[in-house]
Amino acid sequence: MFSMQKIIVFALICAALWLGFRFVGAVARRQKMEERKAKPSLRERLRRSAGHGGPMRAREAARDPVAEVDMVACRVCGDYVAAAGARSCGRKDCPYTARA
Repeated sequence: MFSMQKIIVFALICAALWLGFRFVGAVARRQKMEERKAKPSLRERLRRSAGHGGPMRAREAARDPVAEVDMVACRVCGDYVAAAGARSCGRKDCPYTARA
């Protein structure tokens, strides 16, 4: 039934399969490490996006720059409005002109 030859052949087959799986696993780990090295880390991606402005800052930079505006407090409601060209807020007692 079980001879010494069969047991030895079975052990050799098991050893060959075990070594084969170890080799395939090592190759897969090596490929994964190379991919990780090629891909920048999260820290590196955040640093690059902060340094270069990122896509959001590029869109903001494409817009026309807004001029600085002096603000003054409304005598009636206390809200801050532009000193030049302020428009009425809709209240009856608003000191500014109505909207066009």
